Amino acid sequence: MVSGAMANVEHVRIEIEEDFMARQTSAEPVQALAELLWNSLDAEANCITVDFEFKDLARGMSKIVVYDDGHGIPRDEAKQLFGHLGGSWKRLRHRTKTKNRIVHGQEGRGRYKAFALGRTADWKVCYLLNGRLKSYTISLLEGDLKDIAISDELDAPGQKPGVIVEITDLKRDFTGLHSEAGLQEIAEIFALYLINYRDVIISVHGTPIDPSPAIADKQPVTLSPIKDADGKEHTVQLDIIEWRKETKRALYLCNAEGFPLSQIDTRFHIGHFYFSAYFKSNYITELHNTERLGVAELEPKLQASVEEAREKIKEYFRDRAADRARAVVDEWKNDQVYPFKGEAATPIERAERQVFDIVAVSVQNYAPDF
Repeated sequence: MVSGAMANVEHVRIEIEEDFMARQTSAEPVQALAELLWNSLDAEANCITVDFEFKDLARGMSKIVVYDDGHGIPRDEAKQLFGHLGGSWKRLRHRTKTKNRIVHGQEGRGRYKAFALGRTADWKVCYLLNGRLKSYTISLLEGDLKDIAISDELDAPGQKPGVIVEITDLKRDFTGLHSEAGLQEIAEIFALYLINYRDVIISVHGTPIDPSPAIADKQPVTLSPIKDADGKEHTVQLDIIEWRKETKRALYLCNAEGFPLSQIDTRFHIGHFYFSAYFKSNYITELHNTERLGVAELEPKLQASVEEAREKIKEYFRDRAADRARAVVDEWKNDQVYPFKGEAATPIERAERQVFDIVAVSVQNYAPDF
């Protein structure tokens, strides 16, 4: 998307505390990649492709590249966007300008999650300026994240608007990002977004992320509102998605629009069911914006609401397990296996029928305890 040699480079310094920056660059691999995908979606991209480059099989992955067809970043906005951490345009705008999509981030921090993956990151930008395509590069090094290098822009005829993020000098081999488990986790994170915006395509290592075929059921549940320290009530909605595939059964803490900002591993047994639950509330946004979401376990009001969510999840799957058990008897009836017709001909047949009756009654009255 960007070609030609870049002449002059403008260096922008940002003044932030080291511990604050360390928090922004920390994330699990899938979460780090997800932040880059959210940035592309907020830039109104319709097609996002994640590729992995390998030098050789022995040395493993050498580069992670994220391509998008969004509108890019105007060169005169790059200094503001990258030079003022926490000053993102998203704080003032809740929907994108052209396509009216709900935006994910608000703080402009997502880009720094790239350094959870590698030590060098380049944003190769192409955008339209007064009818002409322009390109330039923004570069950051983990060794000095306060120094942002922004190249001069060049004419870019024949290219297309968008951004290519290249992450190099990787910290380890992130093959888990395109494993079955990794792709499923990405599908869980973007499930609600991709269901709402059908024109968006996300592809990872050649595999399109499409949660719909893997969803067995979706159930919305209204939870009790949360009252914050100022007495303001925040509504809470819980969306439970039951998956046909194995998942780690996570409870995602989301803003009111359903965009995950953090997650909790549920760690309880619900039989042979797999799910993701999306805890949606403006209260989560408030905790996120005030740097308290990372210590959510210390927020009693949130913990009480999370416990209510856990009980609702258990209740939902109790009902699902009971329904599944009763479906077995219905299948027997459809196959004319049960109930029995006529009298039993032998003592053995009578004994078999008695056992069958006991099982059928137990199944129809099944109430799992979890």
